[in-house]
Amino acid sequence: MNKPHETLERVGLLRSLDAKARTSFEKRCQWRHAHAKEWLLEQNDIGTDIYFLTSGVVRVLITPSPDREIILGDIEAGGYFGEMAAIDGQPRSAGILAITEATIACMSATVFREVIHNHPDVSEQLLQQLVARIRTLDQRVNEFSSMHVKNRIYAELLRRSRPDPTDERRALVSPPPVHSDIAARVSTRREMVARELKALERKGLLSKRRGAFVINNVPELMQMLHSDD
Repeated sequence: MNKPHETLERVGLLRSLDAKARTSFEKRCQWRHAHAKEWLLEQNDIGTDIYFLTSGVVRVLITPSPDREIILGDIEAGGYFGEMAAIDGQPRSAGILAITEATIACMSATVFREVIHNHPDVSEQLLQQLVARIRTLDQRVNEFSSMHVKNRIYAELLRRSRPDPTDERRALVSPPPVHSDIAARVSTRREMVARELKALERKGLLSKRRGAFVINNVPELMQMLHSDD
């Protein structure tokens, strides 16, 4: 009997599979249980397996130099990683770090190709998600090339925020990210993030409360985001 979380039932990419097909593919996976802060893949690793995350959270990172990391994003339970190497056979383009305890199903590229060739709905989902990822990366490249550091910090705060149901002008960033996390996502130093957040606090645009940052005036921060000042 499978252990808890050793099922592909909640993997969004495979949601169109019926129970029989899903169970068949589950049996052809190798299951792994990872600890928080454990590296699951290293950038430039050789390998073509795809990994389905059935519990926990992992982080996607690239390391331009030994003392610098750039966070590309986080993947939550139901997501997957490693599909690029499974498709083209090239070395891993990014590293994967477990943020929490995690359960992962490792599927060979051969089995994955069988899935996408025999199940058109899975292929369609894969194409849509790859395109969405490319659009997100396009947006980040545009930010890196056209925005000042402070504007990239504003963009990251707004991207992470959700509307405050009690005030349409406000938004909440919860949980509040640490400075080093924001810095790694916008390609700057932690000290720069601390300085810009303090500046927003002095202007009354940002405040802190237990468990969240509060953006007190979203329209004004949006206006500052597109300013060259």
